Amino acid sequence: MHPRKAVRTTYDMGARAEERVELRVPAGRKAKWRRAAERAGVSLSDWARRRLDESADQELAEDEPVVPSAEDVEAALRAIGSLKGREGAELRERVHQARETPWIVKG
Repeated sequence: MHPRKAVRTTYDMGARAEERVELRVPAGRKAKWRRAAERAGVSLSDWARRRLDESADQELAEDEPVVPSAEDVEAALRAIGSLKGREGAELRERVHQARETPWIVKG
């Protein structure tokens, strides 16, 4: 068995592709996709990755967490360490107590 060479790509990937996906399609489908890729000005692989990513994003939209906004990230970074000092003492104590409480599930 020959070692596989990594494939250099351009769309949303590093320098090398690590996985390979193979599809079986009806006759003529590959030629149709290749024409669409050429019209878009990208390789067939690049075109297919983009379309599969778009489709997966639509399918998973309700399951995937929302990407935080810059404001959300900024607020989260400000909150780091906010339980230090007097203001967070009561909450910190409740959190520590809750961690010590064993989980009991009655069925």
